[in-house]
Amino acid sequence: MLTGQTVLIVEEEFLIALDIQRVLEDRNVGQCVCARSVAEALSLRERWPDYQLAIVEFRADQPDSIELLRGLTAAGIRLIITTADHALHAGLADAPGAPILVKPFPEADLVSAITLALTQSA
Repeated sequence: MLTGQTVLIVEEEFLIALDIQRVLEDRNVGQCVCARSVAEALSLRERWPDYQLAIVEFRADQPDSIELLRGLTAAGIRLIITTADHALHAGLADAPGAPILVKPFPEADLVSAITLALTQSA
């Protein structure tokens, strides 16, 4: 499913990022790039053309989160959004069609979200 692909993980919690990385590695991801903050992900902008998928923790209290989602979408990168905000389960206007996983989420839901994101048009 992910063979040879590069995935950006934007997640503040180190253990959650590692768990996401493990799931990706179990699906033969080519490379995982982890950013511990939105600012760090934005600083990697020059590498965005290398990413096929981004799994992004969204926090409404971080204004740069919207900038990140819009930038990744404009770059043609497929998105999966993770959040602790239950109000976002129905979707996010700045990332139309992106699967949203409300934390904590089971591994099976992440795998389903990956499949959905990869089958959508970029």
